[in-house]
Amino acid sequence: MPGNTLFYTPQGHMQNVDRKSKSRRLTREEFLARALEVLSQEGESELRIDRLVAALGVTKGSFYWHFENRADFVRSLARYWERWSTDRAVEELGDLEGEPKRLLLELHELVTREDLARYDLVMRSWATHEPEVAHIVESVDRTRLDFVGRLFRRLGYRGDDLDIRTRLFVVSSSMWSVINRNEDKDLRLKRLAAVLDILTHP
Repeated sequence: MPGNTLFYTPQGHMQNVDRKSKSRRLTREEFLARALEVLSQEGESELRIDRLVAALGVTKGSFYWHFENRADFVRSLARYWERWSTDRAVEELGDLEGEPKRLLLELHELVTREDLARYDLVMRSWATHEPEVAHIVESVDRTRLDFVGRLFRRLGYRGDDLDIRTRLFVVSSSMWSVINRNEDKDLRLKRLAAVLDILTHP
């Protein structure tokens, strides 16, 4: 609809938002979720305060209600992405109980089903010239590599075998959906399962 934009909610669902509507103040979570989608769809130039509030259909007062300044906003947005894309997956899979290969497959399924990698590429691009974002991206990489690495370690891998398998799994889980945006999710999961079979083949 004219004047309307589709945004992801904090739960990952699409929501139609009237850009011209200023009838209610966005919550902090809503603000960050929609700002992340603006970044993804329109680029970081749209994250300038004037442009961002116009894109979201809110006032500057709404921005400053939640954030002290742009630096606070950038830091908050990067941390929101970290929680949205990575921390939630680690929390959902819990304490790594269960058969390791099955947990790795469940991780692929979770990333695919919830589209958790959808912002990875734009965040990495932003990180090349935004130090605070680069710091968070490094934190995300450490968390992902540590989590996946522990599962491959439980499968008996050590040294280079462990490191290479861990990195290949993390890259495939993240970048597959970026490269193949229009791929059917069931087909994607089938192919990612085949990748996992290769990585865990004796």
